[in-house]
Amino acid sequence: MNSAKSRFRLLNMLRLLLLGAALLMLSACNAEVVTAIIVAEDGSGTVEVALILDPEVAGQLPDLESAGIALADVRAAGWVVEPRELTDDGRTRIQARKAFANPAQFSEVMADISDGMLFSDFQLERINSFAQVKYEVTGQIAPAGMASFTDSGLDVLLGESLESFAARLGADLTQASIGLSVTLPGEIPPEGSNGVRSDLAAESSTRFWQTSLAATQPVSVRSESTTREIGALVALGVSVIAGILALLVAASVALRVVQRRQQARAKPVAKRPSARAPKKGTHELVLTESGAEVPVSANPTVVALDGMGVLYGTAADVADVLVPFCFERGSHLTADEIASRARQLSLGRIEPAAFWAAVGVQGDPDELDDEYLSLHALMPGVVRFLRSLRDREVRVACITNDSAAWVRKLRKRHSLDTLIDPWVISGAVGVRKPDRPIFEVLRRLTGEPPANILVVDDQLDILDAARALGYRTAWFAPDAAADEARGHSILRSFDVPDVPAEATVN
Repeated sequence: MNSAKSRFRLLNMLRLLLLGAALLMLSACNAEVVTAIIVAEDGSGTVEVALILDPEVAGQLPDLESAGIALADVRAAGWVVEPRELTDDGRTRIQARKAFANPAQFSEVMADISDGMLFSDFQLERINSFAQVKYEVTGQIAPAGMASFTDSGLDVLLGESLESFAARLGADLTQASIGLSVTLPGEIPPEGSNGVRSDLAAESSTRFWQTSLAATQPVSVRSESTTREIGALVALGVSVIAGILALLVAASVALRVVQRRQQARAKPVAKRPSARAPKKGTHELVLTESGAEVPVSANPTVVALDGMGVLYGTAADVADVLVPFCFERGSHLTADEIASRARQLSLGRIEPAAFWAAVGVQGDPDELDDEYLSLHALMPGVVRFLRSLRDREVRVACITNDSAAWVRKLRKRHSLDTLIDPWVISGAVGVRKPDRPIFEVLRRLTGEPPANILVVDDQLDILDAARALGYRTAWFAPDAAADEARGHSILRSFDVPDVPAEATVN
C-alpha cells in the first residue's frame, strides 16, 4: 500500500475516533475527546487521543473493526489502539497513542490527528544550554465545527455531509468538549506559558486547555519548562572545590580562617520553638437540602467556590460595579457595549489594558485595575470558613468567570493562594460557566470525580449544569427559600463559630 493511501486511512481512523465522540455529544450524551502530549527529558514522548464515555452511552459506539476501519494499517503506521477500559469513576475509555522519537516527529504525529484542521502548527523545541534544558510546545486549537472531523471520504461513509447530519439532529456544538494537556519535564516558570496549570504530578509540569466545537476563536497553546543538568552542575562544583583546595594548600592563612569558621559553626544554636499546628475542629458543614439539614462534610473532598457573589461580595459585578466604574471615568459606551467587552475579557480574548482602551477609559492600565479591584471585598466570614475547611483537610478550589489577570491580583491582594488551589478561571481556559468544558478542567485539576466535588455558586443555571455533570451543588443564597432552590442544597453564610461545634450553614 502506498504512503498516500496509508496516510488517508490513518487520518480517517483518527477522525472517526473523534467523530464517535462528536456524534454522541450531538445526541446530548456525555462524552469528551482528550488529547494528551507527554514529553520526556530527551525530547521523545507520546501523543494520546482518548474518547471517554459515560456508562449509559458507552454501548452506542460501534466496534472500530466492524465499522470498516482497517486497524492493521493504523498499527503499521505506529499507532497503538487500546481496547476499551473502565475508569475509576465508572466511565469507558477508548484510546489511541503514538510515540515520537524527537521534536520533528512530534509535529508529524500531531498532523496525523487532524491534518491541521483541529490542531495546527504544533511544534516542540528542546534547547540545551549550560546547566539546563528548556522545553517548549506551541500550536493552536482551531475548531471548525463538524468540519474538524470530516472530509469527502467520511461523507461517503455517512451517506451525507456531517454538517447536514448535525443540523438534522439539532446539534448543540457548545457541548462538544475538546481538551488538550501538555506534560513537560522540569518546572513551569512564572511567565511564558498559558493554559491552566496542574501540580498533581510531582516530577512534571502539566497544563490544560479546553474548548468546544462552537468556539469561534482559536485557542493559542504555549507551554514551557526547564530542567537542571545535574552533570554540568557537578562538574562546575568539582572545579570550584579544586580551586579552593589549591588556594588552601598554597596559603596557610586561608586554612586558619577556614578552621576558625568551622569552630564557629560548631557552637550550638538555640532552636526557635516550632509553630503549633492548628487544632482540627470537629464541626460539620451543614446544608439545607429539600427542607432538611444534611451534613455533607464527610462526603466532598473538594469544595469549589464561585468568585463574584460567593468568594467576593458583589454578585452582579459587571452591571453593579464595572459599568458604573467605566461611566465615572469617561466611557461613552452603553452598558450593554461595556458588558460585551467585559465578556471578551472574561474569555481571555483581550487583556485588561485592551479592555480599558476598548471602553474608552483613559489612564494607566495597572492603576485602573487597582482602582476597580479595590471595590471588591471578600464575603464576610469567608477566610475563617476557608481555614476551617483546610483544617479538616477539605480542599478548596475556585471556578469563576473572570479575567485571569484580575483574579490573580485579587487573590494576591487578599492572600488567598495558601487557602485556595486550584483556580479555574474562564479567562485562562477560554470558556465560561455553565459550559461543560470548564467543569471538565475543574475535574482534571482536582483529580477527583464530580461526585466528590461540591460546587457552590449564586447562579442556579450554573448549578443546574454542574448537577447534570454529576457534581454535588449548593446555592449560595442567604435569604432564599428551600422551594426556590430547584433541589440544590442552600449555603446561607460563611459563619464559623469560635469553638469546635456545628458550623451553622442553614
